[in-house]
Amino acid sequence: MTFWNRMSNAPTPASTAEAGLACAVAALTYSGPFTELESRILSVFRDLFPPLSRLAEAQFNTALQTAIDVVQTQGAAQNIQMFVQNYIAPAIPKPEDRLAAYRYAYAMAMINLNVDDGEQGYLTALKATLGLDAAATQTGEQSVLTEFATLHRALASVILGLMVIAADGQIQQAELDELRADRTILTTVATLDDTQFDLVYDIAVNVYNRFLMDANNRRIFLYNVVAPRLDTRDLRTQAFRYIASIATADADISQTEVNTMKDILTAFGMSDQAGEAVFAEYMARVKTIDGQPAQQ
Repeated sequence: MTFWNRMSNAPTPASTAEAGLACAVAALTYSGPFTELESRILSVFRDLFPPLSRLAEAQFNTALQTAIDVVQTQGAAQNIQMFVQNYIAPAIPKPEDRLAAYRYAYAMAMINLNVDDGEQGYLTALKATLGLDAAATQTGEQSVLTEFATLHRALASVILGLMVIAADGQIQQAELDELRADRTILTTVATLDDTQFDLVYDIAVNVYNRFLMDANNRRIFLYNVVAPRLDTRDLRTQAFRYIASIATADADISQTEVNTMKDILTAFGMSDQAGEAVFAEYMARVKTIDGQPAQQ
């Protein structure tokens, strides 16, 4: 029996909360498998959809499990137009709630710092089928980008650190520890408490594992996604100091790490001299270069 046949026989329609969550769950399905991390993200962002703010934790979790079942197990979102028209729209009749559901879905799409073609197709269908005003949705998108600018910058910074750590193909625990310990270097990360940083770190690892294992993809992501998020000279200088600290945490620097850092300088529009001045602060930590004794 297809999902829509089951739907037609269902005794009760979706609640507004379930439908709003289903909107957001569907947006996350375009990024890969749905895991416990995605559930955490949906919970953290729940206030974007006001009907969810009024739920007790147990009620929220029940609604979330229903939404995950509808989208993931039953495959409702495979036909986007029918999904929105037959499941989402009847449960969210108020225009303000429909716009809030769109903002929630957009925020989930942006959790990877960019909206790809699949996510954009879904968001476009969501706008059209829910009858949302173009100017209102544009304002809603901008409000998400403004409200979560610090989160997006922090995420871009941690992803940058992971790029440097993985550049030589060897993940050193000392470098991972430095990624966390030296986060005070960056104002975008220093303001996060441990719980918030843990979430940002988990999202960053998730993004890296899903999209950035390939060197060419990393370079595209660096220039087109990371650099635009770190959009001031001060932020970029802080970010470069952060990765210099991470790269030298294990007392070794590899040529591939150096090459990656040079590419970051180019993406940031920073001169070699500016990069050398920052890196010089950490050069005393380097005992070996590609495993060979460094000349001090």
